[in-house]
Amino acid sequence: MARWRALLPRAGAGSPVLELGCDTGGDTVWLLREGLAVVATDLSMDALRVHREAAPAAMRLQHDLREPLPFRDGAFAAVVASLCLHYFDWRTTVRAVAEVRRCLAPGGVLLCRLNSVRDVLHGAGQGEEIEPRYFRQAAHYASFKRFFEVDDLERLFAPGAWHTVSREERTVRRYAEPKVAWELVLRAGSA
Repeated sequence: MARWRALLPRAGAGSPVLELGCDTGGDTVWLLREGLAVVATDLSMDALRVHREAAPAAMRLQHDLREPLPFRDGAFAAVVASLCLHYFDWRTTVRAVAEVRRCLAPGGVLLCRLNSVRDVLHGAGQGEEIEPRYFRQAAHYASFKRFFEVDDLERLFAPGAWHTVSREERTVRRYAEPKVAWELVLRAGSA
């Protein structure tokens, strides 16, 4: 995230960063070190307990991304959603992204990572395909995983509602095996 730090200063000026799917706090720790206030959410209470130890200064909330976000419209200048929006069927994914958009102030920034269809070491194309690029599998965090291609990203982050700052397929070294993910930086539009 360091390369996108310049897009985040507004978030520290009276508006915390919303981090979705914070897990045990790796990204939260970095955001806090950068002087930003963080509201961190995750479905797992076990992850949130570990998160509390790693990032005690953050505010934490257990939340299921299949449900509406419990925040007012435009509450955040920035949202981080790193590898947490790819566990759902298409309809639920669209709703979750609409909720993120609702909670972002106009011009607010979404930093997002999503599974790529080229992420074969982490399950791309494996298991029972439920919807296009959405598979039932024995994954670490969930029984279902979605893998994205460019056309999915274009439908999910439609022009008008979103303005693309950057969209890049990258290999990250976050796990034992390299992971291929889409890294997106988007600004909330007016639509």
